[in-house]
Amino acid sequence: MRITVLMGGDSPEREISLASGRAVADALAGAGHAVTPVVLGAVAEVLSLPELRATEVVFPALHAVVFPVLHGGDGEDGHLQAALDLLGVPYALSGPLASALAMDKAAAKRLLRGAGVPTPDWLLVDGGAPSGAGEGGLGLDHVRERAGDELGYPLVAKPNAFGSSVGVRIVAAPAEFDDAFAAAAAGGRDVLLETFVPGRELTAAIFMGQRLPLVEIRPRAGFYDFGNKYTDGASEYLVPAPVDSPLYERIGADARRVFDLFGCRGLARVDFRLDGDTYSCLEVNTIPGMTANSLVPKAAAAVGIGFADLLEDLCRDALDRAAPRNN
Repeated sequence: MRITVLMGGDSPEREISLASGRAVADALAGAGHAVTPVVLGAVAEVLSLPELRATEVVFPALHAVVFPVLHGGDGEDGHLQAALDLLGVPYALSGPLASALAMDKAAAKRLLRGAGVPTPDWLLVDGGAPSGAGEGGLGLDHVRERAGDELGYPLVAKPNAFGSSVGVRIVAAPAEFDDAFAAAAAGGRDVLLETFVPGRELTAAIFMGQRLPLVEIRPRAGFYDFGNKYTDGASEYLVPAPVDSPLYERIGADARRVFDLFGCRGLARVDFRLDGDTYSCLEVNTIPGMTANSLVPKAAAAVGIGFADLLEDLCRDALDRAAPRNN
C-alpha cells in the first residue's frame, strides 16, 4: 500500500501527534509499505497537499490511503475528515460525524445519557463568559456556586473539546475552583465541569468492531494526567484489567455499543471509571494515541495483534470502504 501519514496540526496536542505519527509511519514502513510522513502546520493545509492530489489519480490502482494521526483540534473534531472526504481520498478511522460527536464532550455525554450508558453529571460553561461581573456572562461566582450545588466536590474541570488530559484539573474544594476553571478555559475554550468519579481508570478499545481486552491504568502518583500519560514509567498498565465477570463483560459490551452509537469506524477507545461495581463512561477517542505508552497497542498486543498488523488492517478497512465509490 501507498500510505500518507498525517501528523502535527496546531492543537495543544501537536507534540503527541508527532510522536504518534512517527511511530505509525515507522511501523508501516517496517512492514514494507511505501509511507509518506506529512507534518501539517494546520489542518487546512491538507486541501493543497500534492501527496493527496496524487492519490486522487492513482487510487485504487496503487492502493493509496491516508492514515490521520492528529490529536485534538481540527485534526480530530471532523474538520480533517470532512476535508479528506471532499478530496475523495480514502482514510483510516472515523468520519466527520463520529469525530465531531466524540470530540465535543458535552455532546457525547448527552448521547450517552440518552442511550442509557452511565456517565457522570456535568455542566457545560462558555469559557469566554464568566469573568466575575462580566457583562453577558453568568459570572464566575455564580458558576462556582452552581457547580458546588449540582455536582459537589471534588469535581473535574476540563476543556470541552481537547484530549490527552490537556487542561484537566481535579477540584477538591471551592478555593481551588477559580484556578482550575481558568486553566480549562484558557484561550476562551468552553469548559466541562463534571462530577468526580473515584476508583479505577479503565479503557476499552474497539478494533474492527471487535472488543480488545480492557486495560486498567494505575498512575504511580496523582491521576492519569498529561504527564502520567506520556512519561515512561509514570503509570502501570494491567492487561487484561483485573475486573470480575460479569462486570468486565458489561463494560466491554457498553464500549461496543458506544462505538456503534457514535458511528465510529475502524478503531476507537472508550474511557471509563470504575467505583466498586459501578462504572461511568467518560469519553470516546476516535484517534487514540499511538506512542510507546499508548493504550490501544497494549490491548492489541495482549491478544497477539502486532502494532504493524493493527495499522495495516485499519488501512485495508479504509480501502475496502472506499472501493465501491471508485468501481
